[in-house]
Amino acid sequence: MKSLLTLFTVLTVSLSSWSQQAELDKGMGYYNKRAEGAIELVAKAGNIDKAIGHFRTAVSNEATKKDAAVMLMKCYYYKGTFVETEKDKRLAVYNLSKALGEKMMAVYPRSAPIVYWHATNMGKWGETSGILKAAKEGLADLMKEWCEKVIELDASYKDGAGDRMLGIVHFKTPYIPFILSWPDNDDALLHLEKALEYNDKDFIANVYYAQALKSDGEKEKAIAILEKVVTWKPAPSQLLEDKKELKEAKRLLKAYK
Repeated sequence: MKSLLTLFTVLTVSLSSWSQQAELDKGMGYYNKRAEGAIELVAKAGNIDKAIGHFRTAVSNEATKKDAAVMLMKCYYYKGTFVETEKDKRLAVYNLSKALGEKMMAVYPRSAPIVYWHATNMGKWGETSGILKAAKEGLADLMKEWCEKVIELDASYKDGAGDRMLGIVHFKTPYIPFILSWPDNDDALLHLEKALEYNDKDFIANVYYAQALKSDGEKEKAIAILEKVVTWKPAPSQLLEDKKELKEAKRLLKAYK
């Protein structure tokens, strides 16, 4: 009888794990189709919402919690950036990721993907919430801390994502004496260059590198980079993400010329 109970328990656990893995796989299937039917830079909600549903189920199981949480944060980023066009709805999505990210950071503090996607969505949350609210939460310092953490944990993650984001943070954060004294354009250039060592055709790293060069007085170098970027084709695996940066590269190139 005892052996039968043990076998039953093992089978139950195995079936549960298989079921949750299936949820994760289904979520991935819908996530990979997230750009289907998009018009310009606005995606339809159908596939990303289905992906979110499957990842929400998978995140409740210990066997798939970590991977599902990362994918769920990716979905929230995508939905907030490319699906929702109204500020209140975008903020609602980023609030969901904020809550999930804070919870997962406590569970997996040494996971580069968890830290990176929490930082990414918090950046979007800050942009959408407004400067004052973000400042009250000390978001700029936290963003810097999280980026440095990603670099410490896995500098190669997502083609130098930690350095790329840290470079962007240095570039976008205003220097405020006695309050925010660390933002520095030289550091922006340094970290973006490090990111480009992993992938020299990274759309977003090149676009921000060009902007940092322009701010450093290197206008011609910035133009040369943008002229290169506008000839590239977006990757099918991240169609809208690349199209967004391609559009910005074209805008900047026109402005700089």
